[in-house]
Amino acid sequence: MERIPPMEMAKKIARQLRRQRPDYRYLSKVFQYTRQLLEVVPNKKEKRLPQLLTDEELAAFYQAVFSARNPTHVVMIKLLIFTGVRNRELAQIRLEDVDLDGLQIRIEQGKGGKDRYVPIPSSFRGELMQYLDNQLKKNATYLFESNRLLPYSTRRIRQIVTSISPE
Repeated sequence: MERIPPMEMAKKIARQLRRQRPDYRYLSKVFQYTRQLLEVVPNKKEKRLPQLLTDEELAAFYQAVFSARNPTHVVMIKLLIFTGVRNRELAQIRLEDVDLDGLQIRIEQGKGGKDRYVPIPSSFRGELMQYLDNQLKKNATYLFESNRLLPYSTRRIRQIVTSISPE
């Protein structure tokens, strides 16, 4: 048996329902029960695993990061690597969120709207402390600010990461 095209089927259903003068809520319930009666379940979305870098690519990336010229970019990339924070989370880190004594950074309103702490490696503490001192002297609010005293955008962070990445 050949299926009726969706638009044609929708027109047939609409003719049946029009007499009921349905509102959105009513239609939602009708189709909920219809799905149950027909035992229709949504397809599970496949979760894709991230592509991992090869050892050579990872070594080349580290080399490019550690030989970068701009100290702000170096600190930014190292924070991304060491903590695993997302671009949006990195852009929103304020200076007061960095706890060098506790070796952690507070992430507010991260993925899922949740707050959390991410650890900082102790080997990175000195470099981060120098960077924080420079930012404090500039009266910055955010860890990474543009020359307009606004936090870097996620687009700008992506541009920095790709400019440092080796070919």
